[in-house]
Amino acid sequence: MSIIYYKASLIGLAISCVFAAQPSYSQQQNTYSDNFSPDDAQSRKIETITVLGQSNTEGATLGGQDLKSLPVNTHVVGKVEIERLRFVDPDEFLDRIPGETQVRNLRIPDGGKGYTIPMLDGVPLENPYEGATQRLDRTNTFDIERVEIIKGPASALYPNNAFGGVVNVVTRDAPLKPETKVSFEGGDFNRIRAGLSTGGTKGKLGYFFDANTRKLEGLRDESVNDRDQVSTKLIFNVNDYTTVAARAEYIEEERVERGDLTAEQIDQDRTQAGSLSSSTDLEQTTLSVTFEHMLESGQLDLDIVRREKDTIGASRFRGPQDENDIGITAKLSYRHDLDHGSVIGGFDRYDGKQDTRQYERNDLALSGPFVAFQNELEINAYFAQYQLDATERLRLTLGARYENIQLASSLYGMNADFSDIAPKLGVTYQLNVDHLLWLGVSEGFYAPDVTDLFDLEEGNPNLKPEEAQNIEVGLRGSVGAWHYDTSLYRNEITNYLVTQEFFNVNGDEFERTTNAGMVTIKGVESVVEYAPADSNWRVGLTHTFTRNKYDSFVQSTPGAEDDLSGKVLRRSPDHHFNIRFAWLPTEQLTVELEGDYYSHYFADNENSVESRFTRGERIHLRVDYQLDQWRFWLHGINLTDTLEDRATFSRGTMQFRTVDGRTFYAGLSYHI
Repeated sequence: MSIIYYKASLIGLAISCVFAAQPSYSQQQNTYSDNFSPDDAQSRKIETITVLGQSNTEGATLGGQDLKSLPVNTHVVGKVEIERLRFVDPDEFLDRIPGETQVRNLRIPDGGKGYTIPMLDGVPLENPYEGATQRLDRTNTFDIERVEIIKGPASALYPNNAFGGVVNVVTRDAPLKPETKVSFEGGDFNRIRAGLSTGGTKGKLGYFFDANTRKLEGLRDESVNDRDQVSTKLIFNVNDYTTVAARAEYIEEERVERGDLTAEQIDQDRTQAGSLSSSTDLEQTTLSVTFEHMLESGQLDLDIVRREKDTIGASRFRGPQDENDIGITAKLSYRHDLDHGSVIGGFDRYDGKQDTRQYERNDLALSGPFVAFQNELEINAYFAQYQLDATERLRLTLGARYENIQLASSLYGMNADFSDIAPKLGVTYQLNVDHLLWLGVSEGFYAPDVTDLFDLEEGNPNLKPEEAQNIEVGLRGSVGAWHYDTSLYRNEITNYLVTQEFFNVNGDEFERTTNAGMVTIKGVESVVEYAPADSNWRVGLTHTFTRNKYDSFVQSTPGAEDDLSGKVLRRSPDHHFNIRFAWLPTEQLTVELEGDYYSHYFADNENSVESRFTRGERIHLRVDYQLDQWRFWLHGINLTDTLEDRATFSRGTMQFRTVDGRTFYAGLSYHI
């Protein structure tokens, strides 16, 4: 770590010495706003089709500071864009965010790890170690003001295991005037969605309510994707300084996902069910209370969230489970504003319990014998972050987060305790009114889980936590009608946890997790957009370049290559491109064409030639028409009819996770 800090110090010193004094960034408005006149309705509407525009980033803050002024890699998808995309699969908008992988996490394509933390209004949506990009739809997807994506373990305000980053869903507040909207949508694969939302403000009390339903069968036989969800929010402005908000949410979901198919099976019958991947019947209730109090020189915040979910599910990895999961999160923070900066400190606590009944592998009726056990996770964290405006152009951010993680399992009668303190350092430098340079250096920490530690046959009680050392430098700004945000990052993970296959004394295979070695996650993430102020069109390009390699990894899987040092992590394509063209032929009509492309990758860690795979490109067309209080839309998703979404190569066989292929749907809404 000393080498990284040494490099960071040199870069920071160079920044301070090379550039002459110019106007402060804090004295400027958002650098992307100059080309968009608030009086021009057409420009304002086209401007929202972006992840860089002012309408998306407005209100997006961290620790009381504008996200785009901080030394972190961040992108924001706003309400207008989310409403226009009308996503079912979160990838429909994550594809335009650099750093998204094909497997669960930002930046790091490891499906077995919770490196990405989904959050709701700044608080983890569930167990921070069970997070994933796809889990952000475990909230009411019709109740989203914006989604903030923050890459890497860069901030002391978020958990240290966010090696990939966090995806923060910000829910809607009450509108000032009464509003009501009803909507209906239908299309291929028996797709039906309908919803009702209403909100307003009366005196000191604001309210918002949304209820919606979704039915979607999908391409594959026996697949199901159904959901009913309701959320409501009350905001009480006690006085000019104090606000109390309460939010309640209920989700009921049934989902059946089919397993991978070979190329021959897809050619034979693309709709066949095949093996079961997973089935889930979920009921989830979330209750949250937020208290905000403005002081003369700062702000006090308290968040308390209770989430309970009942899940009956099965997967190809284990037998059916009947699980009750209760998690309580509390977060207390105080920001104190100084003459030339601010300091923020606080305490996080997560207390989670999982009561599980584990049935035998083929007992889908849950009628036979079962094993009952309870897992517990307790996380106590203390954090502090100091921000100093050292000069008119130079801003320093210093932070640290201490976490104590306690795990316990009644099944094994064992418990474990891990703790760590992770420092964070950031520098932003305003080159001029249009360009901001930033540098971030941070550490992360990831504890092993109870099964990996304590399983009677497959556990490894000597496991060490993973440790990450992350350094990143970025540049964002605009040149005329061009807007850009790009960063270069390098993340070294030591004590890397890998589940491998071994033989026991009887010659039978079993799996065990080991600290196999070290990996380096590095790449370049960029968004470039061209938006002429006096035109009715714009174009945007997102590009991700990665080089994810094992620095040292000697595996023990039978029949596999022993030394993987220098190999590329599986499912790590070098390039991911997403390009979007938006056009407004009239003020009422919006047309967007989107293309998404991955370069080839290897579907196994050995990088065998047989595992090489290139996913076909995808093209989406979205047409929206606004007529007074009516809105109409027609969307064509995956017009290239690409089915093979993700490849797995094992024991000489290539298999593919499939998607629904070409999909058309249409809908309308009425807003009063």
